[in-house]
Amino acid sequence: MHNENTKEAFRTYIDELIPFVWISLLFFVLSTIAGYAYYTIEPSYALNSLSGLEELAEMLQGLSAFEIMLLIFVNNSVKMFFSILLGFALGIIPFGFLVLNGFILGVFAHYQAVESGTLFIIAGLTPHGIIEIPMLLISSAIGLKIGYVALNTIRSQPADLKGEIIRGIKFYLHWLFPLILLAAIIETFITPVIIYLVAGI
Repeated sequence: MHNENTKEAFRTYIDELIPFVWISLLFFVLSTIAGYAYYTIEPSYALNSLSGLEELAEMLQGLSAFEIMLLIFVNNSVKMFFSILLGFALGIIPFGFLVLNGFILGVFAHYQAVESGTLFIIAGLTPHGIIEIPMLLISSAIGLKIGYVALNTIRSQPADLKGEIIRGIKFYLHWLFPLILLAAIIETFITPVIIYLVAGI
């Protein structure tokens, strides 16, 4: 009986989350296109947005493969967790997190396409991206959903903000957290092999 109630609660939550996932996908795609286009217009300024990636790359130098995997995992899991947790601020932070990541991805993709070719981009992003990007979209969607409930609370409409935050964190810990770890493992141990095999780099 408990399992049935858990499954029903899970289905209900997914149904409630779907509109916010679509919203997240829309703005992620638009921001990625914007980043890609911005590199065409102002390549030098666009590259400034990649400073965070450069800092992360510098931190990874000299580390073992396990340490690299752990750092990538901690970086992604913490950011996605706070994207959810801080959704109570009317969803502004998860929305900003989503758009910023989309923009950076667009700039990075265009830069790498110019420098190394499209094949390199596909080989470098697809293996872990097929997990990491959906997790980014879902964590942002959860944050937006919490923001929507927070807005209803301000409007004095029936809403349980605390309960919604707890639901979001439980979903993150049960589903997203393990998949973020899997994406980090793939990015560390599998993606470099695929890049080498496909692009010879």
